[in-house]
Amino acid sequence: MRRNVKKSAREMYERFRKSRAGGILYDKGVLYFALAFIIPSVLMLIGFGQKGIHPFGNQQMLVVDLWHQYYPFFRVMSEKLRTGGSFLYSWQNGMGTNFLSLISYYEASPLNLLSVFTPNSATRDALTFILVAKIGFAGAFCSCFLRYTYKRRDFSIVVFSSMFALCSYMLGYYWNVMWFDTIALFPLVMTGVVAICREKKWKLYTLALALSLISNYYVGYFTCVFTLFAFLAAAVIECKGVRDFFIKLWLIIRSSVIGIALGAFMLLPAYEGLKLTYSINNKFPDKLRWYEKWYDIIANLISYSEPAKKEGLPNFACGMLAVVLFGVFLFSAGIKLREKIALTSLLALIFVSCDLNVLNFIWHGFHTTNQIPYRFAFIFCFVLIAAAYRAYDVMTAKGIRIYQLFLLVPAPALVIGLNVWKTVKAQDGFPNEKAVRASLFIAGAYLLIFTAGRLFPFNGRLMRRSVINAALTAAVIAELTSNTIIGVKTVGSSSYTSYPYLNDSVQKLLGVMREDDDNLFSRTEMTSTYTLNDSSLYGYYGVSQFSSSANVSVTRYFRKLGLYASEAGNRYYYRNSTPLVNDLLGINYIISKSSALNNSEMSLEHIAEDGSSHLYRSKYPMSIGFMMDSDVLRLELAAADNPFEFQNDIVMLGTGTKQGIFTRRQLSDVSYANAEGVKSEFGSYSYSVIDPNEKASATLTYDGTAGGYLYGYTKSGSAETIDVKCDGVTADSGISADDYPIAFPMGNGQEGSTFEATLNFEENKSSGSFSMQVYSLDEEAFDMAYSEFADEQLVLTEFSDTKLKGRINVKKRGILYLAIPYERGWSVFVDGKRVSTTKVFDAMLGAEIGPGEHEVELRYFPDGFGKGIVISVSAAIAFLLLLSADNARKKRRRARLAAALPAENDNETEDVKNEEPQGDDRLPRD
Repeated sequence: MRRNVKKSAREMYERFRKSRAGGILYDKGVLYFALAFIIPSVLMLIGFGQKGIHPFGNQQMLVVDLWHQYYPFFRVMSEKLRTGGSFLYSWQNGMGTNFLSLISYYEASPLNLLSVFTPNSATRDALTFILVAKIGFAGAFCSCFLRYTYKRRDFSIVVFSSMFALCSYMLGYYWNVMWFDTIALFPLVMTGVVAICREKKWKLYTLALALSLISNYYVGYFTCVFTLFAFLAAAVIECKGVRDFFIKLWLIIRSSVIGIALGAFMLLPAYEGLKLTYSINNKFPDKLRWYEKWYDIIANLISYSEPAKKEGLPNFACGMLAVVLFGVFLFSAGIKLREKIALTSLLALIFVSCDLNVLNFIWHGFHTTNQIPYRFAFIFCFVLIAAAYRAYDVMTAKGIRIYQLFLLVPAPALVIGLNVWKTVKAQDGFPNEKAVRASLFIAGAYLLIFTAGRLFPFNGRLMRRSVINAALTAAVIAELTSNTIIGVKTVGSSSYTSYPYLNDSVQKLLGVMREDDDNLFSRTEMTSTYTLNDSSLYGYYGVSQFSSSANVSVTRYFRKLGLYASEAGNRYYYRNSTPLVNDLLGINYIISKSSALNNSEMSLEHIAEDGSSHLYRSKYPMSIGFMMDSDVLRLELAAADNPFEFQNDIVMLGTGTKQGIFTRRQLSDVSYANAEGVKSEFGSYSYSVIDPNEKASATLTYDGTAGGYLYGYTKSGSAETIDVKCDGVTADSGISADDYPIAFPMGNGQEGSTFEATLNFEENKSSGSFSMQVYSLDEEAFDMAYSEFADEQLVLTEFSDTKLKGRINVKKRGILYLAIPYERGWSVFVDGKRVSTTKVFDAMLGAEIGPGEHEVELRYFPDGFGKGIVISVSAAIAFLLLLSADNARKKRRRARLAAALPAENDNETEDVKNEEPQGDDRLPRD
């Protein structure tokens, strides 16, 4: 009875598999594709659930740059999708940004389009599930590679694909969400490479490469570099002679050119945008240097250990099964030598490229990375998994051999042994003991599974393979689940409910601001940053920006104005400053989230509050554009010693007067706590700490002046923080001064007031130097300068993302200064005629205009976008023509074959008819 049931079940299974639906599920690999997507996705959700990531708890995955950059930009993009805003330019990033260039790195994922269906309140959840989908697609596309390359259609491809989708690279760097589309597409590109070398099929490679570059050009560059070596490896394995090699070389070159050209509409604007950034100035390493010890990198293949999050060794680990099978791949007789050489060479290439500074520099786009090292390490995981799967294929195809069981031991023994040896050598305990024990256990489990597959009798090879697949699936899922939980825990999380900080209050104040503002366009800023892209996060027109596409000229301009700025750090951001700085940046409203301001009475007027948050309006509002004398073009950023002298130069050259607005203030007194100091020149001091174990500080005292407001300036490294008091009342506190130079208001005091600036030195530091320069802003002088500038403002009559129009009454020929970063994408039209643009202060947009009343129009079209569209359209036409030619060639071939077959049959019939029967062949005809 039981035998009949089994027979009936087997017959039903075979009938289903031979049916159309079964053929699609099994023969076409749809079932395994789906499972390779679902399993990693579910395991990632389990990891998030264990960490309490929303909607499973009150945490979120936003950490590091995902907190500061990626999510704020994602929010802007989602808003543009919902409201129909332009993807060419955004005013919510850094005074205005080439948004196409920005999203080409951060937000070009096709999956991001799904955010249009989510409300604004669920945008963070949308990003979480989009990331999970990307990890799922990494597994799904890897299953396509394994199925096509090794011609297997069983559950094993799901197991090994899941290992790639949840390798240590994915788990350590998943907060870099923008990379993961191209990483997911990487196996599809490699499938295309194999298809070219095996069958001369080029379409998959072309389209996958194009989509990879469009989704993220940075990781797409890694794909392009590796494709060169992958093709050579595949050619060694698949090509059939020299002529065949050159035919396929031509195919991959042609397909690569078309694939890159298809993405030109994104790549060219991105390239033009990169030319404005600091990264363009990187220098090639002058000496060879190794980053890590080779045994540390190999030891890091161990499972159950924390992946590198921001710094650390290359994330090469992809499960102990890949390590266990590597010995079989190297030494098994069933794998051809050229295949071993090809894949081992690729592994060695990535291994050495991670460790050698010159190769690492080239791989990272001729750029030295700022944290997050070895960003192409996922390729090592992919190749190692491919090699492991080849070993598994050989072991299970014709039965497991005894010698193969011995080959399973050396690689995991080496990895685990190196971890133990490193611990003994370091003599600092056994911090990785849990990972070693767990890896040893799971490696033993894999060995037992293969041993059982060899020793125990099974009813046929298919049954043996099915049992091994089932056992490996259970073990791998258990290992990946633990690794995923460890990875999510390592990356960390942040509070879901408190992000963005005081958002309800800020949104109410922004609503008040919009009702209060009579202009079509006004900028707003925060007195302190929550993220480094608050304007993108909260949704207002601001000036701060932290991104890889930050305009380095604007960064230098901000630093010269006395604001926080770092060229190498790709950032510039606002902190409460002088009224002239606010006017130069077009800032008319200021929000203080934590408390009321006690240092800006001269320039700001309080108009609203909500809880601890306060909204201020500038007493000296300025349009986005106003006239200056042409002499400002002579001013260079390097000319002035400090931001106050630089602002004096702007006023004097911009208005044609000889009177500045700032004057130096001399020090009244200086006192030290737990330190001794000496003044060397104006604003420069050196000190020595009495007791390095105790806190040390210096307090500098200045006297107020009639009609003037004091501002201080300190260079980076002078102190960790600065606290400012005016007449004993705190004017500001905790001003960061360790990383960047900064200018700051010192209070509302006038003549008779006393100002104190306390510089808190770095702890455990025995000596050092610091600078503190204080200037007085003359209110009357500033009123005169403001009147000069405000008298010739651009009054906007039309405003959109890519177009501004307004009127201006110019008294004499000069430069229209526009508080917009200079880019070649901007065109300026005066009375309908295009005029040439110029850089003002080597950073901002400007145009020369003669006297009279004029209508001014500004239009934006990203530099390189037009050429990119032409190239992409041309590439699409070329692709379709080649596709049509291929299809026509196939039809002709089929027609020739169809014509040849009947003719051959007819000839055979005639031969039979005319054949004379002889001897025993003479048989009666029916």
